[in-house]
Amino acid sequence: MTRDEFADLALACLGEVTAFARRLTPGGADADDLIQSTYERAFATWSTLRERRACRAWLFQIARHLHVDRLRAVKARPELRLIDDDDAIPAVATMAADAIERLDAREIDAALSHLDEAQREAVLLCDVWGFAYDEIAGITGVPIGTVRSRIARGRVAIAGWLADAASADGKGRRRP
Repeated sequence: MTRDEFADLALACLGEVTAFARRLTPGGADADDLIQSTYERAFATWSTLRERRACRAWLFQIARHLHVDRLRAVKARPELRLIDDDDAIPAVATMAADAIERLDAREIDAALSHLDEAQREAVLLCDVWGFAYDEIAGITGVPIGTVRSRIARGRVAIAGWLADAASADGKGRRRP
C-alpha cells in the first residue's frame, strides 16, 4: 500500500474517529488535540498497518492509547473537582421502549458522561461504532470477558441514569 492509498483509507475514517474522540474527552479542544495526535501518529507509522481493512480499528486503537496516556498524565497531576450527590448512578433500572425513542443525543451524551472511562469506552465502541467484542478487546488491550463486563455494566448504568432523567418531570422527558 502506498502512502496516498493509506491517506485515503485514514481520511475516510476521520468522521468516526472525530466522533469517538469527542465522546472520550470532556471538551472540544481536547478532542481536537486527540484527533490531531491520532492522525500524526498514524501517518508517522502508516507502513506498520498490515491489512487495509484493519485501518479503522487501528485508528481507534491509536486514539484510545493516546487518550489513556493523557489520562495517566492528568492522574499524576490531579485537580480538585466538586461533585453533586445527583451524580450517583443507580445499580439497576429499566426503561420503557417508548421513553428510549424520545431521547435526544444530548441526553444520551449526558448518560455516557456518568460512566467511568473504561465502561464509556467499551459501550461507545460496541453500541455506537459497532465493533465486535473481540475487536474491542484488541483495541483496548483487555480480555474479552472484561469487555463484556464493561459493556453490560455500562448499559445498566446508562439505563438507570436515563430512567431517572426520564422520570424527572413525570412525562418521560428530562427538563433542560
